[in-house]
Amino acid sequence: MTEEVLKEGGLLIHPIRFKIVKKLREENRPMYVDEIATGIVEDRRLVSFHLTTLEKFGFAESEFRVIVNPQSKGKAGRFYKLTPKVESVLSDLAETIKPN
Repeated sequence: MTEEVLKEGGLLIHPIRFKIVKKLREENRPMYVDEIATGIVEDRRLVSFHLTTLEKFGFAESEFRVIVNPQSKGKAGRFYKLTPKVESVLSDLAETIKPN
């Protein structure tokens, strides 16, 4: 159990992924890549790469939607949101590293 918790927790505490998770938790709504990248002041391509990693390991999920923004001109974008797995792993990680 501990090894799995540390492995999954390690995926979340990478500096860029940590900022992405924090931003999505703060906003508490699905967000598209450009919004997230702007919000955490990181390159869009780098954010996209880390969102793909979060999705691959079940920490995020995405869907295509029309971007409601005058500058988007009705373009579609991939919107990401966190899954309950994030809270579960963070809780397990906190419990694992808690001093006796």
